[in-house]
Amino acid sequence: MRAIAILVSQLTNPRSELKKLFFLLFTALCLSCSNNSTEQEPTAKRTVLIYMAADNNLHRSAYKDIDEMLAAEIPNEYNLIVYIDTPYDNPHLLKIKKNAIDTIMQYDVQNSASKQVLKAVIDETFSLFPAENYGLILWSHGTGWLPEGAYDYIKETNVRSFGRDKNNEMEITDLAEAIPENLDFIIFDACLMSGIEVLYQLRNKADIIIASPTEVLVAGFPYEEIVPLLLTPRPNYGEIALTYMEYYKNRNGILQSGSIAVVDTRQLEPLADLVNKAIKEEENLVCPNRELVQRYDTREPALFFDFENYLEHAISNEANLIALRKQISKTVIYNDWTPYFLDEFSIERSCGIGIYIPFENDVLFHQYSLLDWHKDTGLFCARLAP
Repeated sequence: MRAIAILVSQLTNPRSELKKLFFLLFTALCLSCSNNSTEQEPTAKRTVLIYMAADNNLHRSAYKDIDEMLAAEIPNEYNLIVYIDTPYDNPHLLKIKKNAIDTIMQYDVQNSASKQVLKAVIDETFSLFPAENYGLILWSHGTGWLPEGAYDYIKETNVRSFGRDKNNEMEITDLAEAIPENLDFIIFDACLMSGIEVLYQLRNKADIIIASPTEVLVAGFPYEEIVPLLLTPRPNYGEIALTYMEYYKNRNGILQSGSIAVVDTRQLEPLADLVNKAIKEEENLVCPNRELVQRYDTREPALFFDFENYLEHAISNEANLIALRKQISKTVIYNDWTPYFLDEFSIERSCGIGIYIPFENDVLFHQYSLLDWHKDTGLFCARLAP
């Protein structure tokens, strides 16, 4: 959810006047700005849209990340487009170049955590900047699949799905409806989005999804390094994830915290089929003691756990477990993590995919049952382990 990182924001973000720095760049670099330009550009090799729902406590990090993008090498035949919404200004659609920004659109105040706004921005961007291929980076707070207002049920704070605009949140089913199909990739610069429920809901939207099964520190992705890797004819997604992990492994102390996974979405439906088969062959699927399963989030009690480790506790048939492990290795084509996350918990193992473990009398189960993952697998723990 990236909110945990606000606790260490002074360590991760030493520039306290990032907002001023951002706007100084507009003047100091003599940026070329086109006010609400709607002229369609020639077809590019790829258009990447970074959707920054930053009308929340992450706004300073949004300015920092745009600063990093400005320092990146951006070939002329590629488009890097940023939608940014912060508490201090109306939303803007920007075209990022090396040391330069074009303002494409300025919008009225709107809820950037709504599917209508997300869909409109994506459609407008891809119409104005046609390309042979498209990619999408979703930047904001995140808490996996959890529905809007979930904290009302589980007595927790800072719980949300993807995106936060003031007190508004976007549920994963709405997110899936807003995103078009046939994207090359989706990258989440947000916490806990490499959960099986999220990945499966978006399985038809992009060939590749890159996300973290754990929370993400406020620093997010190192954009100066990853932007050039994305703006190539055939991005090496493993290299992008490796760059992310090297950034965090090279940090000091508790800031050496992170995880990442590259998921081949074409392998998600075969994985769901195997889970469904394994569940049907269990006489009574047990919800394991959560304290025995590798956790992924910092809240107490933990809500997200390692998918493969969960299956090992819940599935008794060894042949089914072997098949599931094999399919997970096909689905997750790159996976890495640090040994600890902040000073909250250790990461002893990770398959790269998280899971929320539904159980009997779960107050969130009705919402869980609406997800494609539950519909196609029937995953439900009939009883709690002693």
